[in-house]
Amino acid sequence: MKSKQWIRKHRWVWISALILLLAALLFIPIYEAYQSISDPLAERQSNLREEALQLEKKEPFSVLLLGVDDDGEVRRNAGTIMVLTVNPAVQSIKLLHIPRETRVDIPGQDQPDKLNHAYKTGGVELMMETVEEFVDVPIDYFVKINMEGVEDVVDAMGGITVENEKAFSYEGYHFRKGRISLDGKQALAYIRMRQLNENGEEERHERQQKVIEEVIRKGADLQSLTHYDKIATALMNNVKTNFTIKEMFQIKKHFQAALQHLDSINMQGNAKKINGVYYDVIDDSEIKKISEILQKHLDY
Repeated sequence: MKSKQWIRKHRWVWISALILLLAALLFIPIYEAYQSISDPLAERQSNLREEALQLEKKEPFSVLLLGVDDDGEVRRNAGTIMVLTVNPAVQSIKLLHIPRETRVDIPGQDQPDKLNHAYKTGGVELMMETVEEFVDVPIDYFVKINMEGVEDVVDAMGGITVENEKAFSYEGYHFRKGRISLDGKQALAYIRMRQLNENGEEERHERQQKVIEEVIRKGADLQSLTHYDKIATALMNNVKTNFTIKEMFQIKKHFQAALQHLDSINMQGNAKKINGVYYDVIDDSEIKKISEILQKHLDY
């Protein structure tokens, strides 16, 4: 009881968690939360920026959002890869989905490789460098979410709803086609299923994206959120970021309205077998088109 009273009394010192896209703006105790979610890769300066980013001046910024399947200290896979650009002037967010098996040039490697291999090889820092070169826009921050923790996050938020494209059953649950409600265990089963057809892995990652986007949308609506203590615990156990406390406060102050206007962009590619390996190959024209959209949104 005392713990809950303390939480209610000190909400003014809580910070936005920025889990699945900075969007949650959930209140959590500063010291405990920051020590739990902060990553050593702090204050990274993008090579594509001539001057340091200044959030206090309401400058647009970008975030690399990763949904990973890590196992303890072992980097296993970056299954969901998104780039967010946030612009306070137009109060909107662009959310780009990049296929994890996209064929890209990875810094330090002689041959092109799958994008998610950058995470396995060099972690978040190499992923940021690789994505930055691929889309030709500065990547300022990252938020990394362990997908195994989705169950805790969804339950803490009171459940979510998603638009399901295809009916299927998995782990004792039936997911009908259409708009469905999910609790934590259902959400985890929903993103684990991968054997619907030959495109099962691709569809699994699409479902991951749906869940992440819905958590973002719900998190942006503070009126719908209760049980802040449970949400804080779920985030601290499953999220890493290089946002500083000061930057989180600035985003809460200057960028909150942008969270209500989210525009999703899907990068369209073609599956191709090259030297015996299947990749998602994105045409240069598609990359250029998307790069120009993001550059304009960043006013870059």
